[in-house]
Amino acid sequence: MKWALAVAILLLMPLVPFSSGDIIVVDGGSIQDAIDRAENGDTIYVMEGLYEENIVVEKDVSIIGVGNVTMDGRGKTVAMMKSGTIKNMAFTNSSDAIVYAEHATIVNCHFYKGRYGVEANHSVIEGRVFHKCGGGALLHDGSIVINSTFFKCGLGVEVRGDGNLVYGCTAHTCGVGIYLENASHNSMERCSIYKNNNNQGDIFLLRSHHNVIEECTIGYGSFGVRTVESNHNIIISNTITGSRYGIKMEGCEGNEVRGCILEKNRFGITLENSKDICFNYNSILHARMYSIDVKHSSVDARYNWWGNILPRRMHILLSRVRIFPWLLRPAGMNTDAPMEGEQPMEKISDIVIHPYEYEVDVAGGDMDPMVNVKIKVELLRARSFGGMHEYNLSIKVDGRENESTLTGDILAPATFWQDVDDGKRYIPVEFAVDGEIKSIIYDVATGRWKGDDYLGDGDGYGHLKFGRAEIWFNIGYNDYDGDGLTYWEEVSVYHTRPDVNDRGKDYDGDGLPIEWEDKYGFDPFTADNCSVDYDGDGLNSMEEYYMEDMLSDPFARDIFIEADYMPGYRMKEESIEMLYDAFARHNITMHIEMDEEIPYMERVYYGDARNLYWDYFLHGDVNNPRHGIFHYLLLVSYGSSRRGGHVFVGFDNCDSVLLACEYINDWRLGEGRIVAYATLFMHELGHTLGIFEDTFGGVDNESCNAPWLKGWWKYANYRSCMNYRYAFQLLDYSDGSHGANDFNDWGNLKLDFFTDSYYYPSS
Repeated sequence: MKWALAVAILLLMPLVPFSSGDIIVVDGGSIQDAIDRAENGDTIYVMEGLYEENIVVEKDVSIIGVGNVTMDGRGKTVAMMKSGTIKNMAFTNSSDAIVYAEHATIVNCHFYKGRYGVEANHSVIEGRVFHKCGGGALLHDGSIVINSTFFKCGLGVEVRGDGNLVYGCTAHTCGVGIYLENASHNSMERCSIYKNNNNQGDIFLLRSHHNVIEECTIGYGSFGVRTVESNHNIIISNTITGSRYGIKMEGCEGNEVRGCILEKNRFGITLENSKDICFNYNSILHARMYSIDVKHSSVDARYNWWGNILPRRMHILLSRVRIFPWLLRPAGMNTDAPMEGEQPMEKISDIVIHPYEYEVDVAGGDMDPMVNVKIKVELLRARSFGGMHEYNLSIKVDGRENESTLTGDILAPATFWQDVDDGKRYIPVEFAVDGEIKSIIYDVATGRWKGDDYLGDGDGYGHLKFGRAEIWFNIGYNDYDGDGLTYWEEVSVYHTRPDVNDRGKDYDGDGLPIEWEDKYGFDPFTADNCSVDYDGDGLNSMEEYYMEDMLSDPFARDIFIEADYMPGYRMKEESIEMLYDAFARHNITMHIEMDEEIPYMERVYYGDARNLYWDYFLHGDVNNPRHGIFHYLLLVSYGSSRRGGHVFVGFDNCDSVLLACEYINDWRLGEGRIVAYATLFMHELGHTLGIFEDTFGGVDNESCNAPWLKGWWKYANYRSCMNYRYAFQLLDYSDGSHGANDFNDWGNLKLDFFTDSYYYPSS
């Protein structure tokens, strides 16, 4: 029998030239056992299948996948390689590096869903894909990455050492394509780096020296190449297109830019507090604002083609700049060089849900013969508009009234019970805030209600808005078994026992309990597609259920935010309530959870932000269920640029905001700070909802900053916090109703953008 099974396995194997000394691992076997048996020089073939194990390789062996081979680390490092070669395999699911490689070779592998794809030291990585990792490849010293693709990673290639080579690679739809920090004598050659996060960019160097960026195609990011406190780097023969900053240097010395084409960037080259920069034999074409922007710097900018026989669009402040002589015709490379790779199509969803309906014959008799019916009205939350003021709330059930005085934003303040006639099916319920009345009719048979609030009304089931306040509530009655299902539903519709508590039971196996499906109109005996996002807010049905305690509704839009803060920078309740008001006016419920204090750092750069995301938002758990439900807000001192903040990619999508609080404090005092914290956060949040500079020309446009600049007047009608002119003072997005050069932000928000982010879709 064993002989027959072995023959069957061999017949099913692909045609692989095995030799007599090769070791073969089949699905269900152990790769580590094969490694333990192997000698130096042996080859281990791993047959198609899923292998849930963590391996250690300390021998010079080759491990080769045959067919679709996936290794799942179950939250831990999948492979510790201190020698050897791995080929043709996929690795996933690690809260640390998926693979740690030292003196190892990795060829044609796929790395998916980890804090890092590979952490490498003196290793070779060739022809592989990194997808949805906090960092694609983390390089220490002496490693080579060749012909690999980095897609939807926080940082595509991250270099924190010396003597590494990144050659022929592609990085797109990441936070930053290639990121160097405290790294020297590295080379990035013939790479294609493009369409990374609009608020981050393509190649970034921080305190990194003597590096080379050569013959790369770069474009469509907040910056093409940005260097901060990085000296004696060479940027040569690159094409940089369509970015806000083609090249930007801050606090740098002795860098050289030569033979590059900078085309259709907002700023060609920008220098701040830098000296002895060489910028020669470049072509700067069609800069939308300045071809060269120099502040407090010195630069040799001779022998460049400025797009015209006479240089123009130059901004020079307190700097020493040598421009003459300039070139009279273009220099450098082919401006038509295409971007490599293919962008996925933007996701479009148009789903309509029809709640599960049923007919119940309840003519005559007792609505629930097992109990004396008492209507229960639970007041889950009450919140005042326009500040923390008092308001009077009355709740009248079947003509009998309860009244209370509330202040501000209160969770779960009260539950009201009211006896009613056991034979009465429709019970009038009336809510009033300071005399403004909203009425509904509760159906004791079905457990549902209609009127001024109803299922699918757009602002949430069990949610009423008044002029001075809004309330969240639930209505039920004292059903005998306490499962929230009415007697008539159990007896006549679901055919469950009214004396047995069904709460939490999942009869259709779709992961959603019967009482939740019943409340929101789903059929609890027919499996629903739990991955469907019915209201377009980025949360599917399972996630909406997961957030039930925070009053999430599958048919009303919510935004959930977890906020962590450095000492002294916790957002004030007044700012939070202002934000709640702004979104409530458009039937979007915002929830901000001020979570925990994080260690102080004077300045938080992109790599720091990514690490804080993993340590304090994901808490080191690659499978943290909050990922994909919550946006993440970091309240810090200063960010990676001299601005009020920016969005960033911590894992795979643009779901995070960094707010530079000390920058805000530098510009605003007292009440102005309270407003500015709210407005600047709303501005950055707008980016996580899909509003960027390529969406509309008035977004993030530096020419809107001052009255002497063109954009200040051109986009004056764009009354939005996304417009730099109003960013510190206006707590609103525009609705497009203000005239020429306005834009309807509210109508173009993509609340699910933070779960599936793509950048520059129209370019």
